[in-house]
Amino acid sequence: MRQNRFLWAAWLAAAGLLWLFENSAATLTLLIASALLPALSILAAKRAAGRIRLSLAAARGSAKGGALHATLSVDNIGVFSRVAGRAACENRLTGERAETAFSFSPRLSGQAAATLAADTARCGTLRLDAEAWTEDLFGLWRSDGVECGTAFVTVEPKLFLPAVALAENTTVVSAGEQYSQTRAGSDPSETFAIREYRPGDPIRQIHWKLSQKTETMMLRELGLPIVNQTLLVYRNLLVAGETVPPRDADAMAEVFLSISRALAGEGLAHIAAFAEDGRFMLTEVQNDVDFRAMEARFLTLSWEADDGALARLLVETPSAHVAVVSAAAPPDAETFCRGNRVTLLTPA
Repeated sequence: MRQNRFLWAAWLAAAGLLWLFENSAATLTLLIASALLPALSILAAKRAAGRIRLSLAAARGSAKGGALHATLSVDNIGVFSRVAGRAACENRLTGERAETAFSFSPRLSGQAAATLAADTARCGTLRLDAEAWTEDLFGLWRSDGVECGTAFVTVEPKLFLPAVALAENTTVVSAGEQYSQTRAGSDPSETFAIREYRPGDPIRQIHWKLSQKTETMMLRELGLPIVNQTLLVYRNLLVAGETVPPRDADAMAEVFLSISRALAGEGLAHIAAFAEDGRFMLTEVQNDVDFRAMEARFLTLSWEADDGALARLLVETPSAHVAVVSAAAPPDAETFCRGNRVTLLTPA
């Protein structure tokens, strides 16, 4: 636009010089037309800018890889102005974003529509936005952008049926309660291990009879009761400088959802966990209805900064079986794997 203004100024200067040298009716007419027509077009564009209306419509869902088109409609374009803008499509689950430019020429009807193609190659919820502005015919002036309502389209994942086997990782006592074999806890009714006393250990846990027999101060570590549940975690967290290719993000989503659906189909209730606004949200999935509700929420996720939320989740939610779907091994994997039996699933 700055270039157009420079060219217009140069044209006016040339027309003015031509009129000064020739001083004829033709050159005067050229000078007046060169100044008046762009000015009138700018006034017409400013008048039309306040009346422009923009709307965007698209189907709510689409199969993965299917054809999806959104319809962009513009009203009140104007006869002496044109409308231009850009439309954006963002898949928050994979981090992909694409923009498309569009323009509508002047027309008597004042209405126009365009078809925009959306990428459905990967699953997730697509967010469609559009912004348009009014321009004069000479490209010398542009109005502020006018936004339309946001349209959301869910691209369904292609799920598969994995073979899921749950390994035993607990000691079962006669009362039916389970205790961890790898982590100490605070239940005085169950002993986790016996070891030598170290400065700072709680005195009330000293095993006095054994200490007397061995003539060494011995400590009784308490057991950690756990819930016999499966915790399925989608680690949509990124450390500083880390990126996830869209292909890997798509594969991770389909693996996570396929495992959850397989567990629900086998009647194995489990907890599905994924990060939202800096903390993990837990959803119990017992059947297909629960799975569909969780899936709809899952497909709207985005990537967030990693602040150790996964390690806190595994400490706060002890489980017999933990599976983590992640783009790569978390930087603090050794910390939380030391006290939990964790299956880590990453893209190949």
